[in-house]
Amino acid sequence: MQSISLDEIIANIEQGICFEASHEGDFYVKIQEYVPFICAAIHDGHRLRASLEGQCLLDEDERFYEEDPFTAEFIQSLPITLVGGDSRYEYDLNRNEDECIYDVAWGKKVWKDELSAEEREISLQKHRNFYRVVHALVSRIEKQFGACVLYDIHSYNYKRHETSFLFNIGIENIDIKKFNTQISHWKKELMAIKTRKVMPGVSVNHIFHGRGQLLKYISEHFDNTLVLATEVKKVFMDELTGQKYPMEIQALAKGLKTAILNNSKWFVNTWANFNVRRKGALLHGDIQPEVLNLDKKLFRMARSFELLGYVNPLNLESEKRKFFRSKFNENPFFRYKPLTIDPHSFKAKMYRLDVDHIEDIHIRQIYVDIIRSYADKVDMLAGLGTEQFFYNSLRYFGEPSDKDIADANFLLYCKELPQFSEEEPLSAAEVKKAFAAEGERYGFSYKVEVTSNISSDVLVMNSKQLVVLKKGAVFTPSRLNALLNHEIGVHMVTTMNAVEQPLKFLRLGLPRNTYSQEGLAILAEMNSGGLTVSRLRTLGMRVLAVKSMAQGNDFKTTFQNLLATCDVRPEQLFYIVARVYRGGGFTKDFLYLRGFRRMLQLQAKGTKLDNLFLGKTTHGYLPILNELVDRGILLKPKFRPLNFDKPVEVDAILKYLTNGIT
Repeated sequence: MQSISLDEIIANIEQGICFEASHEGDFYVKIQEYVPFICAAIHDGHRLRASLEGQCLLDEDERFYEEDPFTAEFIQSLPITLVGGDSRYEYDLNRNEDECIYDVAWGKKVWKDELSAEEREISLQKHRNFYRVVHALVSRIEKQFGACVLYDIHSYNYKRHETSFLFNIGIENIDIKKFNTQISHWKKELMAIKTRKVMPGVSVNHIFHGRGQLLKYISEHFDNTLVLATEVKKVFMDELTGQKYPMEIQALAKGLKTAILNNSKWFVNTWANFNVRRKGALLHGDIQPEVLNLDKKLFRMARSFELLGYVNPLNLESEKRKFFRSKFNENPFFRYKPLTIDPHSFKAKMYRLDVDHIEDIHIRQIYVDIIRSYADKVDMLAGLGTEQFFYNSLRYFGEPSDKDIADANFLLYCKELPQFSEEEPLSAAEVKKAFAAEGERYGFSYKVEVTSNISSDVLVMNSKQLVVLKKGAVFTPSRLNALLNHEIGVHMVTTMNAVEQPLKFLRLGLPRNTYSQEGLAILAEMNSGGLTVSRLRTLGMRVLAVKSMAQGNDFKTTFQNLLATCDVRPEQLFYIVARVYRGGGFTKDFLYLRGFRRMLQLQAKGTKLDNLFLGKTTHGYLPILNELVDRGILLKPKFRPLNFDKPVEVDAILKYLTNGIT
């Protein structure tokens, strides 16, 4: 970060210029965008100037104990931050000038000899410089927006105080009558923050009372700026040794980002001179260069990686014939194409990608999660055709729950509806033509090919923008309608939307996007009028096949058990079971039914699903996807399934069945 003069910093603020700079390392200012809230971590610093190092009686660990390390990481996602660079032992920014240089602190003498007047004046001038910047910044924001809220983030040593509260708010010097609702809202937001180590809890004036200089200074000089001095319990580190706990820091950073945005939106809409409808509007809208660089490297590395391209057996049809000749008594032995990547080298390159310089905690988490998910999928491929593939698949996709099994059994009780059971099949030429024409309806193009070595009737290869049809598959009009809406209306639509995005990670896919993408695709089948009882029964049989495999049954045992209990044609059942046992044990197929159930639940709650069509998304990331669209970092989806705006009326029996699984 560049270092600029105090006059330059203040001039930039007064002119509304966005910048990031330090003042000789004393403190750091980041203004990515002028918004009505500021975040400060004034005790984060640890630096002691060279002329004082030999004078200080305290070693680094002793100083570190009373400082607020890592608090700058809690706020780095936000657009305006003030961070202390110097140790509070050199001068304490949260004390007034008369008290900001310690002689004795927390019962310990700080200096070997009394500091000279010259040394004290250097420290005092640094203190004054910081408050000149604070004054200029708050003045600018109050002038522009009419009001401001400053989040003054600190930490406390809980072993000394033996308290159970995760947060403490100091409000002694706040106009309670004026800002009471805002304080209550802030407390509510803090209560929603969860970490792995401690339950949420918020106290007010329990340990620290809000008597710090930053709060006092702003309260004395500004009428429409609220300072929320907030202490965080040091559960994110070992307060005795200084060892940091990265996962706790990440959890607090994500939680505080959300809490600050929610609370500042509340504050702005109450006190400021404009209205904020979406909290994403309070964040910076430009893409950080480090994000663009990482995104480009990750995409270049993983763009040709297509798990399904390796997992589909090369000898599916010949093994089917052998299995049927054996009267279902000899397990098939599937062969796969050789890997063209070195799994260990691929993982090593993935983990060398630099995610630490991404400021926004949620954007950083997206890339961390994608890298981990690719590492997990590479582990699967490293064990392709072996039992290890199955265990890695279980680790990545999971296995059916009791609820999944109950839903599957419920669906298997029903018979096909008459209007679907009497349909005549279409010719292969008609089906291929229909798939080719569907892209024209949306305004995009893709390739359509026919092959015999896939276990499903249709497969979309996202990286190749390719639709693969299974040779010999039988399609009725209703089944074709369903597949067009499933494969093109969701899978190809999300592929094409991802291509339009300035960031490429949605082309690669968020972790476990099968869950949401297949759920959306089956919802699209229902909305188009193409969903049948037979289709729901197939989803149910996939769940039961995965459960049987997870219980240790081999291919033939699972096949024989389902054939005896599920009223299904052997030819259809072979492909259902083959999908599950391919690769060595591919558990993902149970997620189709679970994903459909989840989409039905979200739809019933009135959740807006549009941004799930941005690319290969997962619904657990929907809040951050919404935020990134609001900020303009991601573009709104260009294409949407044609049936989502005007779904057809669902048959009463289908409605009963779908209601039964939610």
